Amino acid sequence: MNQILNIKNKLSLLFKDWCGSKPESIQKLPHSGSNRIYYRIQKKDTTAIGVYNDNYKENIAFIDFTNQFLESRINVPAIYCAKLDENIYLIQDLGDNQLLSWLIANKTGNKFPVKALEIYKKVIQELIRIQIIAGSNFDFSKCYPYSEFDENAIKFDLNYFKTNYADALKLNYNQKKINSDFDLFAKYLLTVDNNYFMFRDFQARNILLVNNQPWFIDYQGGRKGPLQYDLVSLLFQAKAEMPEHIKNYLLDHYIQVAQQFAPINKDEFIEYYFAFALIRVLQTLGAYGLRGLIEKKDHFIESIPLAISNLVYLKDKIDILDQMPELKQIITQIINR
Repeated sequence: MNQILNIKNKLSLLFKDWCGSKPESIQKLPHSGSNRIYYRIQKKDTTAIGVYNDNYKENIAFIDFTNQFLESRINVPAIYCAKLDENIYLIQDLGDNQLLSWLIANKTGNKFPVKALEIYKKVIQELIRIQIIAGSNFDFSKCYPYSEFDENAIKFDLNYFKTNYADALKLNYNQKKINSDFDLFAKYLLTVDNNYFMFRDFQARNILLVNNQPWFIDYQGGRKGPLQYDLVSLLFQAKAEMPEHIKNYLLDHYIQVAQQFAPINKDEFIEYYFAFALIRVLQTLGAYGLRGLIEKKDHFIESIPLAISNLVYLKDKIDILDQMPELKQIITQIINR
């Protein structure tokens, strides 16, 4: 409690330094899956989002990435001021209209709204600008914790799934064989071109709608990486429950637009697309395992069946999975539970 009061006081003083007077209200925003703490700070018509994050290098990455994106005219929040020695900064208040919340509110039964399709097409066009246009001259020197989606980063995600989901459920597997499969999977994924900006967590909770235009937050984990990863993060988000025909339509739309800016072979792109979808779903299950199965947070527990439905969809679409029998049998255990 004392820490929270201390953070609020520090952010109030920072707000005063920025706008010249003390705030009239400072309201803590709902906690997400990260360790960052957010407040909405207001005085009359002036508002800002106050951020506390005790990870100094992550704060440096966020501010550096923001400045680079703003130079490329990407829709990200402006940074008003910062005291990084105190782990705090103020950013532009973009409101609370998350794309995911908007999508869920506008669904009728299981139908994907027509308006949502148009918004997702806008999101994809902006994603391509982030990955290829902004990414072409991007300075990756401030990336944290990884500067690129390399073998270490891939194996971190796979082991994160194994530890927080497979082990939490006490699934049966051979340690030596699963390590061998992870080695093979990492080498396979690294054969694709990875010279683009990879947002890392490009999902609808990190996209805010402002006047029907997408704006982006929480990109501090960005790094150099492949095009496919962010696209599958968007289209395979469990809570969005995107129908298969919508996924396929948006995949085609992405390829058509991206081909204007980068040399993309459609068949090769789609082959790797499904493989990256698998590692993203496994990483997501790792997060759900940690926050849900281990920390007992209901929201994450409720999302697990939706992620498993993505595994069912992907299981027979990835040829390389036949060369990873131990991973395949773990996936079969998960599906058949």
